[in-house]
Amino acid sequence: HEIALEERPGYDKDHVRMRCALGGPVGSRTLGPRELGSARLRRLVCVEGVAVKVSSVKPKMVRSVHYCPATRSHEARSYVDATAMELGLPVVDSSGREMPDKVVQLTSSSWPTQDKEGNALETEFG
Repeated sequence: HEIALEERPGYDKDHVRMRCALGGPVGSRTLGPRELGSARLRRLVCVEGVAVKVSSVKPKMVRSVHYCPATRSHEARSYVDATAMELGLPVVDSSGREMPDKVVQLTSSSWPTQDKEGNALETEFG
């Protein structure tokens, strides 16, 4: 964020969160898996190596949407686990603004069946 602000002053007039994609070489040099350490946490690094053992990818729930027939409203829920990139970072509100006083925490993996008033919820698929 700070780099983008430096390169293009005024790009963030509405405090909208920006995403970018990178291509080409990353970092000053490539690392081997054994060179990865805690000093490189939350930093973009290029790792080179041969995969000798892999496991199947297990899908995980990131967001669910539920419908309440009684109130005719939808309720969305986001799930954060230990592998989430945003864990420990400031919460971002619906308009894309960071809320520095709140930090993203782990969430429960339980599936909601009722809203706050006790009305039954139906899960939306698709």
